[in-house]
Amino acid sequence: MPEETLALYSRWWQLETYLRSLIYVELRASHGVDWINHIGQSAMTRQQKDEARSYMATADWEDPLSYLDVGRLFPLLEANWSLVERSLMNKEALMARASELLAIRHRLGHLRRPHPDDLSRLEQTLRDLEKGAFTAFAAYNREYYPGREIADPVVAAWVREEHPTAKRLIKHAQLQYDVVFRLSYTIRPFATAPSDGAAISGGAGLLWRATFHMRGQEVRPSTLWRDSYLDLSARQLLVHMLIDHGTVSFTFPAVDDSKRVADAIGEAFDAVLLSARPYRGLSERELVESPMRSIHLDPRIQINSVWNVVDDTTVPITIFGA
Repeated sequence: MPEETLALYSRWWQLETYLRSLIYVELRASHGVDWINHIGQSAMTRQQKDEARSYMATADWEDPLSYLDVGRLFPLLEANWSLVERSLMNKEALMARASELLAIRHRLGHLRRPHPDDLSRLEQTLRDLEKGAFTAFAAYNREYYPGREIADPVVAAWVREEHPTAKRLIKHAQLQYDVVFRLSYTIRPFATAPSDGAAISGGAGLLWRATFHMRGQEVRPSTLWRDSYLDLSARQLLVHMLIDHGTVSFTFPAVDDSKRVADAIGEAFDAVLLSARPYRGLSERELVESPMRSIHLDPRIQINSVWNVVDDTTVPITIFGA
C-alpha cells in the first residue's frame, strides 16, 4: 500500500472516530437511554438488517451510531450543535468543509487515488479540532464530589450508603478486597453546573461516575464486561466502562431514572468484585498488547484511551498529532 494512502486513511480514521464518539457521549449525556431516538431511523434500519448476519457480528453491532452513514454524520452534528459546539470548531467553517471532507472519504471508500492536497486538508482540520477535543476529553475526567447533605437519590444511595448494596459492599470491599469506591460526577461542556446543594440527578449533560480503586487487585476487561450482573440495568444505562491502571469506572447519564442509576452502580459493584483477582504485575503488558485492547471489545469499553487519560493536568498535549 502506498505510504500516502495509509497516512490518509489513518487521518480520516482519527477524524471520523472522534466525531462519532463525541456525538455519542453528548447525546447520551443529554438524553440518557432515549439517545437512539435522536440519530435517525436509517441507522436503526441498517442495524436491524445486520442482525440477520449475526454469524458475522463485530464489536460494534450493538451500537446503532456505528451504522450511521458518514453523509448523515455532519447533519447530525449540525442538528445538535448546541451539544457539540465547544468541542469542535467554528460551525460555519466546519460545515463549509464538510463536502470536501466527504469527497476525500468517498475517494478512500472507492479506492480512488487521492488528490495531492487531501492529506494536508485532513491534517489542517484535525489541527483546528485540537482545542475542542481537549475540552471534550478533559471535561469527561474533571470530577466533582457531591456532598453528603445533597437531597439527591443517588447521593443518598451511594454517599450516605442507604442503598442495600452499598450497605453490603462498600466496607466489605475495602476490608476484604482492598477496593475503594468513590462516587463523583462530571459536567459536559454544553451543560450548566448544578448550584450549591442542588441535586445532580435529572440534570442533562451531567454524568455520574462510579469508580473502583483496585488496590492490589485487577480485572480482565472481557471478563468484567461479560458478567451477568451488568445485564440487569447497568449495561443499558452505561455510557463507558473506563479501565486504567488501578481503577475501573462506570459512567451513567444523570438524566436517566435515579433509582435505575443507583441500582446500576450496585450491579457494577458486584460485577467488579466477582471479576477481581490479585494483581499479577502484568497489567502494563496486557493492557497494551493483549486482546484486552482488541478491536473485538465493545466500544463502550475504554482502556487507557483519551476518554479516561486526558484531563486538565495532561498539558501540553496533542490529541491527533497532526
